[in-house]
Amino acid sequence: MKEHPGLAIKIRVPDRIANQPLREVRLNPIHHARFLEAEFVYKTADKAQPVWEPETLALDLGVNTLAAGVSTAGTAFLIDGKRLKSANQWYNKERSRLQSMKDLQGIKGETNKLALIAYNRENFMRDYLSKAGHLILQHCLDNKIGRVVVGVNPGWKQEINIGHVNNQNFVQIPFWKFRRFLAYLCEKNGIEYVEITESYTSKASFLDRDLLPEFDPEHTEKYVFSGKRVKRGLYRSANGQAVNADLNGAANILRKACPGIDLSRVSHALCLNSMRLYPLATVKKRALKSKAAA
Repeated sequence: MKEHPGLAIKIRVPDRIANQPLREVRLNPIHHARFLEAEFVYKTADKAQPVWEPETLALDLGVNTLAAGVSTAGTAFLIDGKRLKSANQWYNKERSRLQSMKDLQGIKGETNKLALIAYNRENFMRDYLSKAGHLILQHCLDNKIGRVVVGVNPGWKQEINIGHVNNQNFVQIPFWKFRRFLAYLCEKNGIEYVEITESYTSKASFLDRDLLPEFDPEHTEKYVFSGKRVKRGLYRSANGQAVNADLNGAANILRKACPGIDLSRVSHALCLNSMRLYPLATVKKRALKSKAAA
């Protein structure tokens, strides 16, 4: 900007905030000032609602399923993460191809094409996670859920080792941003937001009410659980009942976060078959896909 004094830049204000009194507009240069990102600062009225009790929603975050949710209200859902995973895979492949071409030509630094695909990926991630967060918020408002519990794993992004490709997908999905956005949405709408460690919640059997121990690096004895994951997405209990593996994990997070809470509406059928939500689908398409999944 200093090199072009007097340069005028037109910035379109998004329609949804067009009638809001703007306090500040910030222009942030990114990717070595190849792009300018506009931030609009405005004041909104407090939207916090009275907290509904005692319904609680537990969330288990992952890759193929971005978020699996189970609540004491007798509701469950799966938010699809495969589209996000696919975008990561394409980005990694394309970035590798462009990087190889750059190296062969002896080009130093980031090229315009590398910057462009990185910028587009960042925007896609932000949009996808934002829409997924609003789906969760709407579920809470529709079912009068006053508390959201999210299972987290300390060192999640640095220490996991689930294969090269899976590590790549897992690390590049900004789960910490997603959790921070969920916390913001909950606070804004008067919903309590809690994070707990998710140790052993995916291995223990919810239907068999297995013990949920805390992770202890000094504990050398292997814990034995009643059920086991038999294949991707499927968990089988001690008596052979099959449930969705992600919903089993979410139900265990719910049980761990709220000992003694009424789980009578969290049934085997609920953990076996639930609607799958697609953040990028329109409202009409989302309803059709939910019916098909059911």
